[in-house]
Amino acid sequence: MKTTSLLICSALIVFNLFVESILLAQSVVRVDSFYMPSLGRTKKLSILLPTKYDPAKQYPILYLLHGYSGGHDDWLTRTKLREYVQNIPLIVVMPDGENSWYANSAMEPNERFEDYLVRDLPQYIHKLYSIDTTRQAIAGLSMGGYGAMMLGLRHPSKYEFVGSLSGAITFPRGMSDTTRPAERSLFPSLRRAFGEKPNNSRNAHDVFLLYRQTSKDSLPYMYMVIGIQDGYRNFLPAYRAFTDLLRTYGASYEYHETQGGHNWQFWDREIQPLLRRMREVLKF
Repeated sequence: MKTTSLLICSALIVFNLFVESILLAQSVVRVDSFYMPSLGRTKKLSILLPTKYDPAKQYPILYLLHGYSGGHDDWLTRTKLREYVQNIPLIVVMPDGENSWYANSAMEPNERFEDYLVRDLPQYIHKLYSIDTTRQAIAGLSMGGYGAMMLGLRHPSKYEFVGSLSGAITFPRGMSDTTRPAERSLFPSLRRAFGEKPNNSRNAHDVFLLYRQTSKDSLPYMYMVIGIQDGYRNFLPAYRAFTDLLRTYGASYEYHETQGGHNWQFWDREIQPLLRRMREVLKF
């Protein structure tokens, strides 16, 4: 009996050490909220910290944006992102952009989501964590993929790397085309973000125009990938046209067409090579 008890105790100790090692190896998830002056209200955000976060060190940062109808916890609950970054010295910040298209609304003066993303949020994060401001990246999927590219091109000095997975870069220029059933549900939010009719706001947020406003050497590195079976059928030709423009301009970019659709299976897979490429570009 004594030998059996000792064996059981030893097994429990080994099991506890095993569980503890798994927990220690995981990235630290924090859900936070703070008052956003640009919106006049408090919003939640999710943050992934490195396994052994050390405030004495400076860490690269990735702002990772969700898609239409999503939220700040999408990347954590619908992909294995936490597993993918557990051994990377990186801080990942996932804000809640609602269905804003990450722009200052042309219709609602109090909905300044671009100001929130590029001003309020970084100020808040930099106060709490040790950030290497020379290694900042922004990426996202679908609406967030558009948002990452738009914000990266409008504020090229803030980001060294921009990533877009299935980004909706057909907007806002494609708002006049209401014949595509798959996209009709997006139009109320698009009009709220960019206005009812063609205007300066639409031009100012059109990635097909934005890239030319910055010299090619000052543009962030752009990483883009889209599924060949993407349900938004005009996204694929839009990417082909856009990358043709970038190539002619001499910008630094990377573009991939891979098997897959407009879904979480695709994004869960493609976020992994994006992270690897981001590390290579930012050199960490």
